[in-house]
Amino acid sequence: MSTLMRHLDLELLLYLDRTRILLDMKNECEIFLDQLNEKTVSKFPPFRYLLEIDVMGLLELFPELGEHLIKEPLKWQRYCNDILYACLKTSDNEMNQRIQSSQVAVNIRLKSFPHVLFNFKMRHYSGIVSFKGLLINVCKPTNYVYHTVWSCPEECEGNEIILQFIPKTPPKCYLCRSTLFENSGLRRCDEQVEATFKFKNDLLPKKYTIINDLIEKLKLGDTYFINAVVLKKATAIWSLEVAVMHPAPTTSPIPKYITKIFDACDRKPWMFTYCLASRIGVKVCPADCFVNVKINLLLSIISIRAQNWCGSRILHCLAAGHDTRYVAEIMRQACLLANSNVLLGTSNCSVATALIGASGGVCVMPLPLQVYNQKQIHSIVTAIETGEIQHETGKVKLNCAVWAHGMDFKRIVLYDVARVFGTVCRADYGEYTNELADFILQQTIEPFKTTTEDKQTLNDISIYMDIVGGIKVSIGEETQHLLSNYFLAARREKTKAVSAGNMESLVTICAMSARLCCRSAANIDDAIFAIWLHASGMAEPRFAPDEYLETPNDINKLNSVIEKFVEWLENFTGCCIVQK
Repeated sequence: MSTLMRHLDLELLLYLDRTRILLDMKNECEIFLDQLNEKTVSKFPPFRYLLEIDVMGLLELFPELGEHLIKEPLKWQRYCNDILYACLKTSDNEMNQRIQSSQVAVNIRLKSFPHVLFNFKMRHYSGIVSFKGLLINVCKPTNYVYHTVWSCPEECEGNEIILQFIPKTPPKCYLCRSTLFENSGLRRCDEQVEATFKFKNDLLPKKYTIINDLIEKLKLGDTYFINAVVLKKATAIWSLEVAVMHPAPTTSPIPKYITKIFDACDRKPWMFTYCLASRIGVKVCPADCFVNVKINLLLSIISIRAQNWCGSRILHCLAAGHDTRYVAEIMRQACLLANSNVLLGTSNCSVATALIGASGGVCVMPLPLQVYNQKQIHSIVTAIETGEIQHETGKVKLNCAVWAHGMDFKRIVLYDVARVFGTVCRADYGEYTNELADFILQQTIEPFKTTTEDKQTLNDISIYMDIVGGIKVSIGEETQHLLSNYFLAARREKTKAVSAGNMESLVTICAMSARLCCRSAANIDDAIFAIWLHASGMAEPRFAPDEYLETPNDINKLNSVIEKFVEWLENFTGCCIVQK
C-alpha cells in the first residue's frame, strides 16, 4: 500500500511539473514570503493557493492519479498541501523558517469533470460526487472563519496552535496542558452564501454553502453541475460548472411517427400542428376539444427551447372563457413536455422563486387568475412585460413561459392582461358541452388507461421539439407584409383589443409554426396560421365569422375552414394572398 502511495506522490509531482503548476506554486510562495517582515510574520498569516485541475486532462495523462483524485479527494488535497509547503520551505527567503505547515493550504477547483450523477436517496457516498441542479435562491453573504490562532495563557514558548476552523472546545497546551485562548485579532474570515438548488425528480430543494471564489459563479436561473465531497455532517462544494445545453444536430433522425404525420398532412402547418396538439391532454378531454389552447401550448413549449438555443421570444399563454376547469388540467398535462415545470400556488409561495425555478420550462398558474392576489398578479405581469424577475438580490432574466387562465373577464381587464401576454387562447364558451358529457360518461364506464403507445407518442413529440428547437427562422417580406396589414386592419376594427404585444405574438407564432415544420424561413402559410389563431382566441364578437374560426374534429374539414378564412382575410386586409 505504501509503495502505491509513493508511486502516486511521484505521479502527482510529475503532473504538477508538466502542467507548470509547480512553477506557479513556487512563484506564489516567493510573493507571499516577500510580503512578510518581523511584525507580520509573528501574526501567523495564512497562505492559500487556488489549484485548478482539468480532470479530463489528468485522466488522460495519469489515469491512476485521476482515479485516486475522484476516489480519495481529501488525501489528494493533503498531498497538495504537503507539496505547497515543501515549495515554501525550499525558498531562499529566511522567513520560510517561521511558517508552520498549518498556515498553508491548497483550495482545489475542478473543471471538465466527467459527470456521473448521483441519486440523493443513496445513504453512502465515496469520493467526489456530482449533482445537477437549478439555482433558485442565494442568500446575502455572511462571514465564516477559516484561520484561527490559539495561544497558551502561561506563555509557553512556540506553542501557538493554528486551526482552520473554530473548535467546539478550546485546545490545550502541549506543554502545560492549560486551556488555550484564541487571539481574536489574528482571526481571518471570508465570505460565504447559502445557495438553494432545485433537483429534477426531487421534491424538496437542497441548500449548500458556497464560499470564496465560487460565489461569483452563481447566477440565479442557471443550471449547475455541483462537484462535492460529502462529509459526516456537511457537504463541501469543490467546484461549480454551468450546465450548457446545445441544440440537437439538424441531421438527427426524426421519429417515424412524426414523419408519417407530416407527410399525411401535406406539410400544411395548421394540419400538422393540429395533429400533434391533439395528443395533449387525452386524459382530460376528447382530442378535438380545446384545440386552440392545445396548439398555443405546444407552440409555447417550442418557443422555450428556441429561446434557450436561438434567443427568440418566449410565447406566453392566457386562456379566457366562461369555464376554464378543463383548460387548467390540459395545462397540467402539457407542461410535462417541457424540460421543467412549476405550479404557482396562492399562499406561502414566492412568485420570483417560482419563475426562477421554472427556468428553461413552464410556470403554470393552475387556478383562475382572479384567485391570485394583486401582488402575485402584478409580479407576474411585470416579469412578462419587462422580461426580468424582481428578486431580493437583484434582477434576474425571465427564462420561462407563463401559462394562466381566467373566467368571465371584464372586457377592459381582459384587454389589459392580453396586452402583456400577447395572445389569448379560446377556453370553454359552451361549444364542447355535448362532447365533454359523452367523454365523462365513457370514462365512467371504461376508465382511461395510458398505453405504451401513448407514452411513446408524447416522447416522440418531445424529441422532435428538441430537434427543431434550435432552427433559426427568418421571416420573408411577403409574410411580414401580410402580418402588418392584418395588424393595422385589426387595430382599425378594435383599437383597444389589439396592442403592440399582439403583433409580437403574431410574429413569434409565425416563426414557431415554421420551426415546427422544420423550416428555416416562415412563409405565407405560417402567417395565415398565426392570424387564424389570433382571430380565434379573441373575445366575442370576433372579426371573422364563427364558421371560419371553428376547430372541427376532422382534420380535412380544418383545411376547408382555413380556405374560407383565407378568402375572408383577403377582403379584411386588402391583400392578394398566394399560398405556397
